[in-house]
Amino acid sequence: MIRLYDGDGVCLDTPQNAADPLPEASCWIDLLNPAPEEEARVEALIGVEVPSRDELRDIEPSSRLYIENGAAYLTASVVWKADSDFAEIADIGFVLSGKRLVTIRYAEPKAFTIFAANAHRELEGLGGHDVLTRLIEAMVDRSAEVLEGRSRHIDRLSNRIFSSGEDDNPDTATRDLEAMLGEIAGHQRTIAKVRESLMSLSRVAGFLQILPEISGDKAIRQRCRSLASDIQSLSEHADFISENIIFLLDASLGLISVQQNQVMKVVSVAAVVFLPPTFIGTVYGMNFNDMPELSLPWAYPVALAVMAISAVGPYLWFKKKGWL
Repeated sequence: MIRLYDGDGVCLDTPQNAADPLPEASCWIDLLNPAPEEEARVEALIGVEVPSRDELRDIEPSSRLYIENGAAYLTASVVWKADSDFAEIADIGFVLSGKRLVTIRYAEPKAFTIFAANAHRELEGLGGHDVLTRLIEAMVDRSAEVLEGRSRHIDRLSNRIFSSGEDDNPDTATRDLEAMLGEIAGHQRTIAKVRESLMSLSRVAGFLQILPEISGDKAIRQRCRSLASDIQSLSEHADFISENIIFLLDASLGLISVQQNQVMKVVSVAAVVFLPPTFIGTVYGMNFNDMPELSLPWAYPVALAVMAISAVGPYLWFKKKGWL
């Protein structure tokens, strides 16, 4: 799919006939899951090659940021599906050729949707460099939005974790904590993807500042510097959130261990309480002939009394120590 926008962010109509050339007024050409013939039409308009999907996946630094035949090629790893617990990373390609920007993507990050909807209000007809920097800015803003949302979720999750100990039923509390481990894993996955995306965007922002077209434009150059500063701040914030998640994970595992120890303590106390009566009953259940107590009329009630005292005594002792 090809989406065309002019320098002012106005969406242009794409010619339906594949033989017709694309409009010369196209400033931003957005390729979403492009077919080979669509890539060929764009290449004919901008005069340089468009990277393929396999080339976008190349992780070599020299293959992600470079200049060739007068065009700048950039590849950024952008987080998407960040509103779910299964966030992913999508490799987005950018080709800056003259006054035109081409984006090649095989995913739909929310930042692109938001930027395209507001492009007519933000762009000022300055060309592809302005579009690119503002698009990167939208991605950074989206990362900040994801971090802020996850931070609120983590605060609420923290309250739930530390209030789970108020449940009198250890089994229920343990099941709740085990269920929260899945939520913690989902948050950690999303934050890790955001951190990876911010690292990639940081490299892109640094590369943009050395491009002659951008270094010669004071306003766009200042925007790139601001982007680099924002990315650094967000990276530090992501590290802070990640540390909080690790703390919650350790706290959850610790509380689960405490709840399980509580169960084992009750089992141990029960074993100690019933051990003396079991021993006494076992002794007098041997049925030896030479056991004088067996012939006494009061032997049976005395044995029951001793068994009861031997059970109640340890129970009262544990109760006094506060172990129950």
